[in-house]
Amino acid sequence: MVRQDWSDEDLVQQLKERNPDALETLIARYSRELYYFIRLILNGVGVAQDAEECVNDLFVAAWQEIETFDASRGTLRTWLTMRAKYIALDRRRQLCRRQVHAVQPAEENGQWAAADGSGGRKGNRWGGQEQENRVPLPPHPDTSMELLLEQNERREELRLALATLPELDRYLIYQRYFRFASTEELAAKTGLTRHAVDTRLWRARKSLREALKEYAHEYERI
Repeated sequence: MVRQDWSDEDLVQQLKERNPDALETLIARYSRELYYFIRLILNGVGVAQDAEECVNDLFVAAWQEIETFDASRGTLRTWLTMRAKYIALDRRRQLCRRQVHAVQPAEENGQWAAADGSGGRKGNRWGGQEQENRVPLPPHPDTSMELLLEQNERREELRLALATLPELDRYLIYQRYFRFASTEELAAKTGLTRHAVDTRLWRARKSLREALKEYAHEYERI
């Protein structure tokens, strides 16, 4: 039974008491939002079912590990988001490795066939012709992918932090700092006063800084 009247604090307490209604309530309250987070991290890798399985894994982990939640370190939403992030990153790496292992043997076979199939021509005694025909294998794609994932870590954190903002604040941040809209333009587009735009931007920047600090703290713990 979903209990809409419970606060997040109530929800945490009920989860610790192993109340099944608490898990159902947690899923109803956060599954859609966290599914969206996970799709952002997977970003075109895999299929919708992979994101759904990540969400399932997340709520199983939340049920089993709720005792590790510490309200002094952040909100329940932040705690769930960090776990969703690392579950999704693990799934992304697994999917990338599967793609690499599926593609690489075919690429290697094609390259060696091209090297040997030169119209029946043999290489000279020093292997000169054979060396000319052979195409060097590229660096292992899996290593490159891991490197890219590490380089994109901060960008993923920023994107997740942005997604936690209210829709209007997210719009203002995007328009101001990614599209370089002026305060006057934002006021005209939203119907807010310039002072209100500046105030919301200041609060949004503060929220982003706090979220990024929390992500960094959680990353050090993991």
